[in-house]
Amino acid sequence: MESAASSRPTSAPEDTGRPDTPSIQGVETDIPKWPRLARIRSSLACPACLSDLTCTPNSLTCGQCAASYPLRDGKIYFIQPPPSNDHLDRFKRRLKRLFGRRYYSIGVQLVAPTYPFNYSEAIRNHCEPAAQLIVDLGSGNNRVDDNIITLDSVDYESVDIVADLGALPFKSESIDGFASRSVLEHVSRLDSAVKEIGRCTRSGGIGIHLIPFLFPYHASPHDYQRLTHVGAATLFPGWRLLEQRNVTGPVTLLAACLTEFLAILLSFGRPRLKSIAYLAACLLLFPLKFLDAPFVGRRAFLSLAPTILTVVQKP
Repeated sequence: MESAASSRPTSAPEDTGRPDTPSIQGVETDIPKWPRLARIRSSLACPACLSDLTCTPNSLTCGQCAASYPLRDGKIYFIQPPPSNDHLDRFKRRLKRLFGRRYYSIGVQLVAPTYPFNYSEAIRNHCEPAAQLIVDLGSGNNRVDDNIITLDSVDYESVDIVADLGALPFKSESIDGFASRSVLEHVSRLDSAVKEIGRCTRSGGIGIHLIPFLFPYHASPHDYQRLTHVGAATLFPGWRLLEQRNVTGPVTLLAACLTEFLAILLSFGRPRLKSIAYLAACLLLFPLKFLDAPFVGRRAFLSLAPTILTVVQKP
C-alpha cells in the first residue's frame, strides 16, 4: 500500500478522545447495510481537517471544509486509488483481484518464498476484534477476520476504507488497535504514517506490525525502506514493546534472494517478463522455505531476519 501526499489546515479542530455519539449524521438509512462501516462510523472524521462527516445517499461530506467522499459498494473512498508503474506490482494486483483470499492462503502462505506466518493469530493474541475496533492497514484483498476493518489505498473487493496512511480518516484516540503486514516499507513518508497511527490509537491501544528487514526490493506500488529490530522497536517513541520476534529466518532470506536473482537472470532485463520469471522461480524454490522452521522465533536470528513482527502498546 502506498501513502499519497496530503496536508491539513493548521487551525483544524481535533477531537482528543473516544466519541460517545456517532460523528456521522443521517447514517440510519445508509451505512447500517454495511455492518463494518456501521461499527466504525462513530470514529470516522474528515482526513483533511478532522471534522465531523454528514452522510448522504452516495457520499460522506465534511461540514467544515466541504470535502466529499464517495460511498459505494460497501466502501468509503477518501482518496482515489493510485496507479502502479511497476510491472510486478501490477501483476500482483491482478492476481489479488482474480484469486481474492486464495492469493494469500495459497500464493503467499504456500508459493511465496517466505516462511508461513499466521497474521490473524498474531492479531488475536493481543486484541479482541469482536469487542474492539481493529484496523488492518494495507490489507490488500484479504480479510483475516470478519470483525476487523480493512483499509488500503487500492479498492480491492475486501477493502472497507480506501484511504492514505498519511491522513487517516479517524478521530483522535478512537481506534483500539492497528495492524499491518509488510505495508510500512511502502509508505513514502513513514514519519507521517507513524504520527497518524499514534494520533488515532487510544491510550492502551495496540500496534501490530510486520516489517521487512533483509528482503529484496518489492514495489507496491513503491518500496522505500527497511527496519532493523531496533528500528522497529523505536518506531513509536514512548510506546511499550510487548513482543518482537523474527517470523522468517535465514533460509527464507536465501530463498527470497535466490528467487529474485533467478527472476532477474531469466527475464533478460525485461520488466514484463520478470513477473512471469518470478512466479516460475517461486514455484521452483518454495519448498526451501519450510527448512526455516528451526530458526523462526529465535532472538539470535533477528540479525538475519527477512521480516520481523513488532507489537507495541500506547501508554
